Amino acid sequence: MRRLCLILLVCLAAAPAAFAATDAAGDGVLELRSVYGNVTINAKGVLWGQMDKGSLTVTDPVAGDGDVLVNGADKPARVLPDGSVLYVGKDLHFRITGGSYKLQFSNGTGIDLTTVGVGKATILPDWTATDDGDYAVDGAKWKSVPFYDPLYLKFGVKPTPPPTTTTTGP
Repeated sequence: MRRLCLILLVCLAAAPAAFAATDAAGDGVLELRSVYGNVTINAKGVLWGQMDKGSLTVTDPVAGDGDVLVNGADKPARVLPDGSVLYVGKDLHFRITGGSYKLQFSNGTGIDLTTVGVGKATILPDWTATDDGDYAVDGAKWKSVPFYDPLYLKFGVKPTPPPTTTTTGP
């Protein structure tokens, strides 16, 4: 119970910072609450959360542009042939502090997370769950994850590049 209270306290303390970060150019917010199923997130920014049970594959396409921390795996993390890292267990906690990343949650139960930045997500709900959880994008109200259909989400907006100027001779 103390652990749950601590997690909630940290999330409540971090929420204002997450919403304030949405004012930065291009940044958005994706939140998942008690999601069951398979979730893939490709993004650039920060992310934190926990999963009650399942496997998590983390791909860091640009080494050194951010830190990845995962705790609670039942077995030692396994490096896959493509360089991604697989974590399996109960009560997994994860945090990414900047940079580009791809997360794949497989057979996940109770996925709770918040990500601030720019990216896209796919949620394939668990057909056997009675409630597949909820999601919110860019500060909008919470919505239920559809029972059968895959859900494709985008959050944040890629910043537009500055206009190019050309100079001509005198």
